[in-house]
Amino acid sequence: MTSEPRILPLPGSGAHLVVGADGRPRIRLRTGRFALVDAPPAELFGALESDAESDAAVTLDRVTREVQEREAADALRRWPVDRRAVCLIGTGPFVDELERMLAGWGAQVTVVDTASEPVDDAALVIAYAEGAHDRRRWAALDLLPQRGIAWLRVHREGESILIDPLAIDASDPTSSQVATRRLAASSAPASSEAWQHAGPPAAVPVDDATRVLALARTLHVILAWAQGGAELDRLRTTLWKLLPATGAVSEHTVLPFPAAPRRVLR
Repeated sequence: MTSEPRILPLPGSGAHLVVGADGRPRIRLRTGRFALVDAPPAELFGALESDAESDAAVTLDRVTREVQEREAADALRRWPVDRRAVCLIGTGPFVDELERMLAGWGAQVTVVDTASEPVDDAALVIAYAEGAHDRRRWAALDLLPQRGIAWLRVHREGESILIDPLAIDASDPTSSQVATRRLAASSAPASSEAWQHAGPPAAVPVDDATRVLALARTLHVILAWAQGGAELDRLRTTLWKLLPATGAVSEHTVLPFPAAPRRVLR
């Protein structure tokens, strides 16, 4: 007859002690992986339910320490220490929620307004703009990758949301290059240029679905950067666009281009 499974939380961690049909105790880690407990005392489950000193309690302490070490290593893989300093430029609910989410996963976040310089120790700078006025300093901030600082831009144009390619070094598209590429692809370049330079913030706030989709994409890009993920190269040349009016989400390849040669007047 198959015995009932036993599952108890392991104190001081996010893991659980599990015994299945084979009767062998394993630790289910927060990642979903299972680790076999070597030579466990018969009273191991009892030790989880009492504070009595016993061989089982000693084993339980050892197992707990090992699990905590694995969880600490997992946290480092999720967000390496040398990439935890993140600076957000902007104001409003989108920035507030992004700050809360990043801090919850271990980032050390500093928020400044659009008129301020990013903090000196930032490994990544993320700017959020509601309209053209909030983007006025982006051309200067395009130099950040040349100083070894990653640079990501999220902007609202009317009710649409765009997330520029992530810039890591001087070979990546700048905000100015992205704007130029978009004008070149536009069916109404003169009107598009006027909007890029003077478009006002949208009259309505970002709706919940738009905010969730934009935050998810932003977090996806940030984590790919923090972890050096396989998608990182693609995200460095991809413009992401969301049109809430139709619910359309699209991606567009944007490649950098060399600066125009200096003109010589004769």
